[in-house]
Amino acid sequence: MKALNNYVSAAAFEATCEALLIGQRFGIDANQFIDILNVSTGRTFHSEVAMKDHVIAGRHAAGFLLSLAAKDVRIAAGLAAALKIRSPMLELSSAQMSAASQRLGPKADVTEAIKAWGQSSES
Repeated sequence: MKALNNYVSAAAFEATCEALLIGQRFGIDANQFIDILNVSTGRTFHSEVAMKDHVIAGRHAAGFLLSLAAKDVRIAAGLAAALKIRSPMLELSSAQMSAASQRLGPKADVTEAIKAWGQSSES
């Protein structure tokens, strides 16, 4: 259950980060983006708690290691595979979290993952 919960949490965080990065590139202020998200249907724990305090502020001290989040999502992906359940979003989330963890190192806070995901697709 823990791994499945952390997968859902990771996927929501990944989607929030991607949308924020796209919004910023489009010219939307990060704080305004989160304010609007938080009064809309896209509101999540991450938009309410992590984004302004840790991601936008650059504190990155949510207290959960990215490496542990990546491990839990890998466990959830392994469970889906063992049960022969097709789970493309879970597979993508696992790959994204693992790549960010490998790039940023074992001591990175989970909220630092946006640093790995924020690279231009042209790079």
